[in-house]
Order: sequence, then C-alpha cells, then structure tokens
Amino acid sequence: MLRLDNHLTVYPSEKAFIVDSLTHFVQQGHPKPVTIVLDNSPIHRCQLVYNQLASWEEQDMYLFFLPAYSPHLNPIEILWRFIKYRWLKKVHYLSWSRLRKAIFAIIKSFGQEYRIDFTDLQSKNILQFNSA
Repeated sequence: MLRLDNHLTVYPSEKAFIVDSLTHFVQQGHPKPVTIVLDNSPIHRCQLVYNQLASWEEQDMYLFFLPAYSPHLNPIEILWRFIKYRWLKKVHYLSWSRLRKAIFAIIKSFGQEYRIDFTDLQSKNILQFNSA
C-alpha cells in the first residue's frame, strides 16, 4: 500500500494476500475513514474481496476502483516505473536472486533513500475528482 507521502507498506504475496493484507490493515485501527484505491486487477476484483466488503465498510474502510486502463492514476504503477527504469541497474538483471534482492532493498529504503514527488499527481487528481 502506497500513500502519496512516500509511505509504503508491503505485505508478502501469498494466496489471498489481498484479503489478508486489507484485513490486517483495517485491524490496525484508524482515526478517520479510509479509502483504499485499487486497479482492476483480477486479484482485486475476486470473490474473496467482495465477500469482505461489508465487514471492511463496517470498520470504515472503503474500496475505490480506478477506471480501466488508467495506470497514470495509479501511484503504485508510478513506483514500479521508477524502480524499473531509474533505480534498478543492468547488473541487477544478471540473475533472479540479484534482481529480487535489489527490489527488496529499494522497497525497504523507499521513503528515505528513494522518493517520488507525487505533488503533480495529487493536484491533477484532486481537480479531476472535484470537478465531477
């Protein structure tokens, strides 16, 4: 989960990890209602997720699905683009273990050593959503 202030929370990817991750997140308790923005990936739109919607909404956590084919609105896609094209080096692609280690190191240092300025994205999206 990525906030626009460069706070990244990472959960391991296992079977049903979306449901487990969102359930864990909502159980942390939040002072205000929370909206989680998701793309239309099949793992986000599966029956396991739909089965939990009512429970999450009772705990003031809501899901908002981005329009189809809108990676420009998805901050996590921007993060992956930065990882792939700016922060990974050619040497990281020499083996799977090296690539995996480099990605985990970047993720671990995200917010401190690695940062993205989302200011432009925030202002554009606020204007678009508020103008509806």
